[in-house]
Parts: sequence; structure tokens; C-alpha cells
Amino acid sequence: MDCLNSLGVRPSAALSNAGLTWQDLFDSRRMVGFSIFRRFVAYGIQSTGEPALGLMAGSMLQPYHTPVGIGAVTGKTLGQGLEFLSQHASLIFGSFRFRLENGSRWSTLEVKPLRHLCETHIFVIQSIVGSHCRLLEAMLGRPADELVVGLPYPRPPGDGGHCLRYVRKVEFDGDCLRLQMPVELLRLPCASEDAEVFAEASKVCERVDAELQDGAFVQRVRRFLLQRLVSNPGASELASDLGISARTLVRRLAEAGVSYADIKEDLRKTHATWYLQHTELSIEEIASQLGYSDPHNFGRKFKHWYRVAPSKMRRSLRMELHDCPPTAL
Repeated sequence: MDCLNSLGVRPSAALSNAGLTWQDLFDSRRMVGFSIFRRFVAYGIQSTGEPALGLMAGSMLQPYHTPVGIGAVTGKTLGQGLEFLSQHASLIFGSFRFRLENGSRWSTLEVKPLRHLCETHIFVIQSIVGSHCRLLEAMLGRPADELVVGLPYPRPPGDGGHCLRYVRKVEFDGDCLRLQMPVELLRLPCASEDAEVFAEASKVCERVDAELQDGAFVQRVRRFLLQRLVSNPGASELASDLGISARTLVRRLAEAGVSYADIKEDLRKTHATWYLQHTELSIEEIASQLGYSDPHNFGRKFKHWYRVAPSKMRRSLRMELHDCPPTAL
């Protein structure tokens, strides 16, 4: 937002174009969908006319704003800071995998996308480069003039000068993003070295990593259960399908703050409304799809969830669908 504002673009206009509000940005429970992100990036580049918008946005990063940045800049040496960054950078850029390899001449941080990013690919790559430059500057206490950047896209029209505003040496047409520093620099002390702060940042990042792993396990349980919901499997049966014991299933879900019953009820609740709105299945057939042998039990549960009967909810949802035109992406 600061980047857009500095280029004369009102952030509120960019948010509105993407279908967002300021409140959405402060709502930690809301995940911004990729289609919204695509609209936001497209509007930003079009309205600013700036081909290096991602580089500018990344370079405006304040390293001390995240535990990842704090750990990187307070390491004992540049090498320790880069190692920390490679281990935890995915907490910031979750769609990428980071791997650090130290050779005889170069320390190379490879960055590869985990999914297709469509037309936002260059913007996000630039953002990573810009933020990396900013972190290196904070670690060294000076500009990282030795940095060599290998970009995974062709040289843009002209001389590619917008990249050279931030990096002295740039190479194009690589198979992935590569950020290289001479290996002899790894022994240099970090300008903001602080063992106590580094240790605390490490604990925070490790805890967040563990929470994300728990989240991935919960999503795996949800996916397996959804595929078998019609048969209403118990915890022991699903655990067997997952290749773990029922005790392990219950324990790991408890560590993530949920229970098997919570997950099953949430799947039934959300998919009940989807079936009502998007299919012609009868109430009895929907009950069966959700694992209810008795449709009356489903009806009572549905009223408990939504304070309205399924048939009435279906009429209401169909009216909303008819009244709201599709949104162009």
C-alpha cells in the first residue's frame, strides 16, 4: 500500500477494484483469494505504469516487521542469517520453496514456485528479489553490491534497466529464481547480531511452522473424510484409511485445537447449504450424501445450525443466486 501511495495511486482505489476493504486487511481470519490478488496486482501495474512495481514493493519491506526478518538480521553471521531465511521464508512467501546451497564460490538461494501463479509470477518474483535486497542490506549494514540475481523469465524490452536500479548484476531466462552471494562473505558478522533476539525469533518461527504442519494434517483429515462422508465413518475407520492409529488421529487433532466430531459437523454444515443451492437433490438425498441414515435427524440438525428448515433455506439461497449477477474475474 505504501508503494502504491508513493506512486500517486490511492490504495483505497486499488482495494475497491479488487473487491476488498481496509477492514479485510485487518481481519486475520480472512484469506484473500488468488483471483482477488490477481486483480489487485493487475490494477497496481496498470495504474502506475511501473514495470518494477514488485521490486519497489519488496524493497520497502521493513525487516523487523516479521519474525523471519528479525531472525535473519540478528544472526551471528551472514551465513547464519541466510540459513535462517532459507528455512523460514515460506512463512512469508508460502507459494514458494526456498533452498540454500553453498558451493566453492557462491552461496545460492534457489526459489521455486509450488503452484502456477499466472500473470502475477513476475510481480511476486520481483517482490522476493526486492525484499531479499532489503534484508541483505540490513544484515551487512550496507548495500549488497555483490548480489547476483538470476531471474526465471526473459529479458524485458529494452535493457531491463528497471532491474538494475536495485541489483548490479542480473541474468535472465533461468529455470528458477537464484540469489547468489560470494561464499567468502558468509563469515561476515551481521550488523544487528543479537543472540537473544535471534533465539526468540527462532522459537516463534518454529512454533508457526509446527502450527502450519498441524493445519496441513487437519486439511488432510478433512479431505479424506469428505471423500467418505456418505458412509459416515468413525474416527477409527478414518484413521485406518490414513494409515495411523485412532489414538494418533485424536491426539494430533487435539494438538491443532479441533476434534474429529468438529470436523465432521463442519463438513456437513457447509456442504448441506452447497447441495441445497447448487443441486436438485432432494432433502432425503442430501441427508444421505452427508452420512445421515435418517433424514429427520438431518432436518433437526440443520434447524439447529441455521434456525430454519432445509427447504426454506433452499428457496432463500436460490433467490440470492438469481438476484446476484456473476462477478467478472
